[in-house]
Parts: sequence; structure tokens; C-alpha cells
Amino acid sequence: MRQRVMLLRTLYEKAIKHLEAGELDEAEETLQTYVRENPTDAMAHNKLGVVFVNRLNRDEAKRCFEEALKHDAYLIHALNNLGNIAREEGELTLAIEYYQKAIRINPDYPLPHNNLGVVYKQQNRYRDFIREIKIAKRLEHREVIYSKDKHTFRNWLTNFCSKSNK
Repeated sequence: MRQRVMLLRTLYEKAIKHLEAGELDEAEETLQTYVRENPTDAMAHNKLGVVFVNRLNRDEAKRCFEEALKHDAYLIHALNNLGNIAREEGELTLAIEYYQKAIRINPDYPLPHNNLGVVYKQQNRYRDFIREIKIAKRLEHREVIYSKDKHTFRNWLTNFCSKSNK
């Protein structure tokens, strides 16, 4: 049992590395295998949806995000992603609903605030736009300051340069 859990974890991590590297075929294949073995993992369904977003396959992406929400109704990443698709499809009222639901679940997550602001700007609701963008920027700043790992651009650049010189 423990070995199976380790294999699944390794498989998921491999899928994420493929996704981050833009290797969409490998990411999809690995995530599909993982999801067959672990069908209730909401985040895996969400990541599979991200693969389809990157392939511009909105229908399949939506299906994956909705499947993720069946397993975890509070998965803010899936809500935010569904909001993005709704916004891209011109369904601004629906996009607002998804972003607001994500914000109600976790008001400290900056991304839905930012995306909500973008929709408000599209609707010429400039006060709301400014409010949400300010909240998003404040939260992003707080994340950098209070991050345990201090993943700043400067640290990334230093790490990148040191690897390049080897």
C-alpha cells in the first residue's frame, strides 16, 4: 500500500514537471494514468484541465475543472479556471460568479481578485476594477514578504545564473 502511494505521488510529480516544461503530450498521458488510479484527486483533474487550456480545448478543460469540483467543491483553482474560460467565452456574469465564489472560499488568494478586476474593467466598472486590482497587488506583495521559501524573481535569477555557469 505504501509503495503504491509513493508510485502515485511520483507519477503526479512527473506530470507536473511535464506540464511546467510545456510538454503537454507527456503531461496529459501521465495525468490520465494518474487519474485512472486516483479518480477522486480534484487537483489532478484541475491540472489535466490546465493541459487542455494550453491546447485551446476549452470544452475538455471545462469538463476537467467541473470534475475537479465534484471531488472538492472548494477547489479555488478550478473555480478560478472556470471563471477564466467563462470570461474568454464572453460570459462575464458567469465569470464574476466563479471568481466571487473563489474569493469567498479564500479571500487571501490574489488571482481571482485580479481576474475579477479584469472582468470589471471589461464592463467599465472602474471603481470595482481598481478595488480588486489593489487587493490582488496587496495580497501578492504579502505572499512575497511572508513566503517561507522567499521565491522571489531575484532568487530565481540567481539560481538560474548559477546553473548556467556550471
